[in-house]
Amino acid sequence: MPTRSVPALTLSLAALLAVAAQTTAQASPSPYGVEVCTVTGTSGQYSVRVRNTSSAPLARVDVNGVQLDAGGQPTGPIAVTLTDIPPGKYKTAILARHEESAALDSIATYTVVNGKEAPQEDLFAGKVAHVSPGSGLQYTLAPLAVRGWTVAYGAANSPKLEAGSAVLLIYPARPGKKQATRPEAGRTPSAVVPLAPCPGTGGKKS
Repeated sequence: MPTRSVPALTLSLAALLAVAAQTTAQASPSPYGVEVCTVTGTSGQYSVRVRNTSSAPLARVDVNGVQLDAGGQPTGPIAVTLTDIPPGKYKTAILARHEESAALDSIATYTVVNGKEAPQEDLFAGKVAHVSPGSGLQYTLAPLAVRGWTVAYGAANSPKLEAGSAVLLIYPARPGKKQATRPEAGRTPSAVVPLAPCPGTGGKKS
């Protein structure tokens, strides 16, 4: 959006507030992005809610999970595809129904660029396996439900993460590559955020 040049001495307080509001509006929402939360039922149901926080529609969101046995061990993959999520809206992927158990593994998001689906972000469900206070990479992250990878993470602006808590590791997708099934070795996530129950649900549904 083009901006106007106004003499500083004649710029009123109202105009300053208006300029600040316009700047904030331009900064958000980001071109791409999602918010993810979970809903857990009292009898084993498990769902993942994906909200589009970007300024562009999401053409497709692939939600991948694993079925769990009574001991919490993975027994098989689950794949749910959500389509056509407008900005500001959400859709829910049901991974487990009554008397079933499941956990989130990964999420891949896609938008449309020049008439074709293009991958945007890869998100991996993990947990904080270890915390080393004072270390540059103070968090060791491991898969939430599967096995096979660990990621060392730490950033000055990263949120405080509690040991054992569930998190999402977020990576920009790499064009021309197949959908990733695990974090790439040596690649630092662009962000790590808590994977929390959906607001207003306590994480549960009846």
